[in-house]
Amino acid sequence: MKWIIAIGLLAGSSAWAGLRWEASTQTLKVHPTQIEAMAVFRFSNAGDQLVTLSSVNVTCGCLAPRLDKRTYAPGESGELAVKFDLRNRTGKQHKATVVKTSDGATVSLFIDADIPKSYDIAPIMMTWAGDNPAATKTAKLTNSNKEPIKLLSVASSHKALPAELKTIREGFEYEVVVTRLPAAKNARSVVRITTEPPPGQTEAKTLKFYVHVK
Repeated sequence: MKWIIAIGLLAGSSAWAGLRWEASTQTLKVHPTQIEAMAVFRFSNAGDQLVTLSSVNVTCGCLAPRLDKRTYAPGESGELAVKFDLRNRTGKQHKATVVKTSDGATVSLFIDADIPKSYDIAPIMMTWAGDNPAATKTAKLTNSNKEPIKLLSVASSHKALPAELKTIREGFEYEVVVTRLPAAKNARSVVRITTEPPPGQTEAKTLKFYVHVK
């Protein structure tokens, strides 16, 4: 079964003042490495007067709304597109966009999503004490999803703490081996792992863990 990236629409319609919305909630199904998704809220002016969307406010910096225009004549239809930035987010999400219109109505529109984690990383913080003689340490990355997700590359932010990606079971199990070079004293590094993009997309989430040499 392939991952499916889709936007689910709730059946039915809701009306507030002059605007009638097809749905007040959009449910997004997303891939574990997907970096953004789009929810589209469709509406029409069911009244007999011009209606202007005077303000569109989001409750999270991860949302970015877009309107082609703000004023709609009677019988005219439009769309409010809301881009949801999925980076650094996993688990259940419930985000609101609040729309106010010129006829005094206020509408709350919701995006629901359950963002699966692509990989569990252990440890998320790799440390060396000053008297620890170990030259290398290993982080284990495990994909608990049913579908494989390839890890493509790894990079360390500190040149004295280089990292190497090793495949244990492609798409499901990997190791990242970090080497502590002699120059790594009181050093910190962020190790970033590039993941495979979702089908049909060119960008993907980056995984990361941290290294600290005390």
